[in-house]
Amino acid sequence: MSIDSIVDPGSLVRDDALNQRVYTDPAVFAAELELLFGRTWIFIGHESEVPHPGDFKTDQIGRWRLLLVRDADRRVRLFHNVCRHRGAMLCHAPGGNTRAFKCMYHGWTFGIDGSLLGVPLREQMRNLNPSSYGLAAVPRVENYQGFIFASMATVGESLKDYLGRAAHYLDLMVERAPEGKIAAIKPVRYFYNGNWKLQIENYSDNYHPAVLHQSALSIGMKLMKEKFGDDVLGARTGGRYMERMLEHGHSIADYQGGRGALWMNAYDDEYLAALAARIGTDRARALRDRDVHLIIYPNLLLHYRMNHYRVIKPVSVDRTVVDVYPCTLVGASKKVNDALILNTSHHCSVGGEVQVDDIQAFSWVQEGLGSQALEWIPLKLHGEDEHLNADGEVESYGTSENAIRHQYREWMRMMSRSRAALSDASAG
Repeated sequence: MSIDSIVDPGSLVRDDALNQRVYTDPAVFAAELELLFGRTWIFIGHESEVPHPGDFKTDQIGRWRLLLVRDADRRVRLFHNVCRHRGAMLCHAPGGNTRAFKCMYHGWTFGIDGSLLGVPLREQMRNLNPSSYGLAAVPRVENYQGFIFASMATVGESLKDYLGRAAHYLDLMVERAPEGKIAAIKPVRYFYNGNWKLQIENYSDNYHPAVLHQSALSIGMKLMKEKFGDDVLGARTGGRYMERMLEHGHSIADYQGGRGALWMNAYDDEYLAALAARIGTDRARALRDRDVHLIIYPNLLLHYRMNHYRVIKPVSVDRTVVDVYPCTLVGASKKVNDALILNTSHHCSVGGEVQVDDIQAFSWVQEGLGSQALEWIPLKLHGEDEHLNADGEVESYGTSENAIRHQYREWMRMMSRSRAALSDASAG
């Protein structure tokens, strides 16, 4: 029985409501891996994670075991982390530097370019052409501003077309660095017992913080104030909160015009001067004072002010892994970059003050929906001054659920595509 015959996306999503099955049904989750994660562009990693030849990292997104490596020609390559002999997982280390990858089952050895280098008892192998047994490469891999995306589909739209106007906001995140580059450091990882979509929805949900994060606002901020003083805890003033819907389920939550921040302000005058030397004082101030949450659907979340990104990794219908990568601004001082890392630690680590609340809420939602007491979940909250801008994008101000509805329009588009049509396109 095909996934298409089990899952009818049109029966699960309305304009203002979601069926609980989108979070709880294993068949829906299997269809998402096949028709969404398996067919669109997904974020894999940042080129700074593998800066030198032989540097590698392993990862798992959905059912795919992946091996990201920089080869001797300094090209970043992406392979399936699977030995070509018997299909065993090839590399078990999370990362490092190597000259070759050796399978621990039968000893087949592969180069950092994916080529088959060695086979025990090679002389007894019949009709084995080594050039035909290199590591399986992921069909399509593209790099944008150091961010590496991949598609498991052999055909489809380009990454440029998929990103659309979201590419502009990736540009801005990188432009904030005095040398126009960012570098990812080792991630903070957390797990939660809930569906992968809960984290994406939460990232654009400014309806919950005043309630769910009350403890962080009243206790955590008090502790930070005692440590850092009033200057780093100024209330946001002088700006407005705006949401904008972009192509393919991408969106931004954009706060402009206020210098104050909920978290320690890492961006000192030295940083501003270094950035201004490259792009001018007015633009440097505008970028410094802009706080954007960028969602690149389906698995990448970026935060300007704290200078980190998160990678969402579905494990099962009710289990998700999220890796949070603090980033340094290349050309900024150690003081600034250390403060940015501290900000992410305060916000996202298991000992932090905010993300732990969200993780708990995700599990509450999953447990509650699992009871099947509710068939439909409402999405009725609209923002102020909702309108179409000159680019045809929906914008609104204040608190809304626009971005969540927008994500599910893309979800419907991807999930409704006929597998037969995709197969015909591949054959053609």
